[in-house]
Amino acid sequence: MLSFSKFNRLYFSLGLLSLSMIAYQLSLMQYLSIVQWYHFAYMVIAIALLGFGAAGTFIAIFRSFLLRKSDFLLPLFMVLTGISMPFILWLSGQPFARFDTYLLFVERSRLWQLLLYELLFFIPFFFCALAIGLVFVKYTHRIGKLYFSNLVGSGLGGLAAIVLFWTAFPTQIPYITGIISLLAASVIVPLHQKRNWLISIGIAGLLLIIPVFYSPSSLPFSQYKSLSQTLDLPDVKIEASANSPYGWVQYVSSPVLRYAPGLSLSFTGEVPVIDAVFTNGDWAGAVLRSSKDSRILDYTTSAVAWEPGRHKKVLILDAGTGVRTQYAVLRGAAEVDHVEPNGLVSRFSQDNTGFGLSEAVRLYRQDSRSFLAQCEKSYNLISLPPLGAFGGTAGLGALQEEYLLTKNSFSLIFDLLENDGFFEITVWLDYPYRNPLKIVATISETLAENNLAQPEKHLVAVRSWNTLSFLVKKSPFKESEVQAIRNFCDRLYFDPMLLPGITPEERTHYNLLEDHSLFNLTDSLVSGNRERIYENYDFHLRPATDDKPYFSQFLRLKSLPHLQEIFGNQSAFFIELGYLIVGVTFLQSLLLAIVLIILPLFRLKQHLKNKGFTLLYFSGLGMGFMFVEIVLIQRLVLYLGHPVYSVAAVVSGMLLLSGLGSWLSSGVTLSIESIRKIVFLIVSILLIYAGILPWLLQAGMGFSMWAKVPFALVLIGLPSFFMGMPFPMGLQFLSQRNEAGVPWAWGVNGCLSVVSASLATILAIEVGFSMLMLLASAAYLITLASSFLVRKR
Repeated sequence: MLSFSKFNRLYFSLGLLSLSMIAYQLSLMQYLSIVQWYHFAYMVIAIALLGFGAAGTFIAIFRSFLLRKSDFLLPLFMVLTGISMPFILWLSGQPFARFDTYLLFVERSRLWQLLLYELLFFIPFFFCALAIGLVFVKYTHRIGKLYFSNLVGSGLGGLAAIVLFWTAFPTQIPYITGIISLLAASVIVPLHQKRNWLISIGIAGLLLIIPVFYSPSSLPFSQYKSLSQTLDLPDVKIEASANSPYGWVQYVSSPVLRYAPGLSLSFTGEVPVIDAVFTNGDWAGAVLRSSKDSRILDYTTSAVAWEPGRHKKVLILDAGTGVRTQYAVLRGAAEVDHVEPNGLVSRFSQDNTGFGLSEAVRLYRQDSRSFLAQCEKSYNLISLPPLGAFGGTAGLGALQEEYLLTKNSFSLIFDLLENDGFFEITVWLDYPYRNPLKIVATISETLAENNLAQPEKHLVAVRSWNTLSFLVKKSPFKESEVQAIRNFCDRLYFDPMLLPGITPEERTHYNLLEDHSLFNLTDSLVSGNRERIYENYDFHLRPATDDKPYFSQFLRLKSLPHLQEIFGNQSAFFIELGYLIVGVTFLQSLLLAIVLIILPLFRLKQHLKNKGFTLLYFSGLGMGFMFVEIVLIQRLVLYLGHPVYSVAAVVSGMLLLSGLGSWLSSGVTLSIESIRKIVFLIVSILLIYAGILPWLLQAGMGFSMWAKVPFALVLIGLPSFFMGMPFPMGLQFLSQRNEAGVPWAWGVNGCLSVVSASLATILAIEVGFSMLMLLASAAYLITLASSFLVRKR
């Protein structure tokens, strides 16, 4: 039997390994957001869980051999984990394995490439899980403390990832986490083989350290990313790069890079040369080389916001590189509040333009929704960032939480307006019409909730050949303001789409539309016939809310055959690509979970007892825990201001507190009755959270970040503490009755966790976060019900 000191080394090694794996998982989320798109972050969660589930199955099948060779295999699995982390990342960027989202539904062979992509990233998680699972199986009698070490290490891994995001290049991080895995192996090597092991680990460590400081791997951006296309320009140069939890930010210059955001056809001047900033390979904003260059905005539909008169106090939300801020100063605003959460984007721009040096400008490095919740002043004009892209998008933002575009957000904005104040948002025209109509619906419902009986008197929309700007006024538009907007449209060859007293002829005087349904649908949404449009239109137009903040999720699956009939089988998929990819990922995860986890376990079924209890108990735990994790991550995106902070806080908080619960569960008298009481308490907490969690988070939105973090950890920790108990208690209870069933139970739990990671994302989009929390409580009810299948001895 191991001595106490050796067990301490085991706990420490397990904690280090877990830390490295969570930090690697979070870095992989960022990496895939950079080279692909945001929605692949959820795929990483499923892949990680797939690795753990498959490892459980592997241990169940080869249990005797693995336990017999555990002294050699345990450090070996840790070493393989460390080596595979950077190697797999490099391998995924090679031509044979490189995958591109845009081609998924054009070339069906890309489905197999996506599967290969998933299997490659599965490998480090599989080796890591083999090491952790082998420890759990070998020392089941110490499962509480071992589970505690595993979860505490995982929780600290979330914090380590945040530090690494600020200090390391994205492709350097897997090398660093790999080195930590090697350190974990060095702690646990058998004493009689220590010399050989340490030499081998040292050589592997050196091979990993060298790329950290010399020539890290380049980022293989998708060819359809904005940055990839910009780098094809002549004499282009990446002037600066920096990483942060908000993403990989790059400052790019080129003598031929110009800025013409939907210019009026009346413009006859010279389009200014600009620099540009990109975040995760996506366009983050133009950097004007002179503040006077912002005069280019005089010839865009967004300038309609300045036609009713000069605005003294202006708020610029998600201000980016400061183009709208510079324009507000140029138009004579006395106070301009520039709110941008990504400090690197503002810094890169300000270092080259100095726009923040103006006495009128105040810079706020803060999430826009948090600013709105804290703000106590009112404004003459509030400007939102432009929405969409030239020619429309492919729906890749369908899974992105856009809390600034929810109905709740528009209500906050409306409340911060002076009595004669305005807010403005510009939308790029798409086809089929989606973004403009959803903005109209959101504005119309906001006005209706503020008891404005004649919304058409509070809303103006001006259209060019490719953009549409909405201007909302808290009080009715005056006749003089309406005339000023008409003159603005005539001067710049724009057409009013919404305007008090508008005639049908005015809508297409300068810019014709082949499909006039945009006008009819807009009129119906404004006039109050919204429900009929919501039910019958081919796309989701119902406004996003804080409970379902997916503004860019338009796809209705029942409409897909109709869209294929109109636009063709392949073209239809490009309308809403992001949501469909999550569906494909879900199906592939389900297939892989069945093949790698469930089917192999049928070899062991003759050795298993209490099969019904094992299946239902650990299935409910896997599904319930994952549903709660996804809900908390999504809820805290708004509260903490960014997905990376939310993921790190939830992963760290849940694992730390559930680890503490696991540790203390070893002191609880093990019986089916005690398990029932704990699971019943979890169900009760989740039912309460389904109702009060949004209210609690809203109440804390105005806190400073120093107060937000501990408040969030308390909210995360309360259910997590108790959720950490049923799994180790269930494993220990099962091991007393049928020890061979422990790996099987771990595999079942892993399988349901894999499936639930993608399923939870789909359910969050379709039914909202509150309902998903209720479904989590239902999953724990299944666990509770399974306890009644156990016969008393």
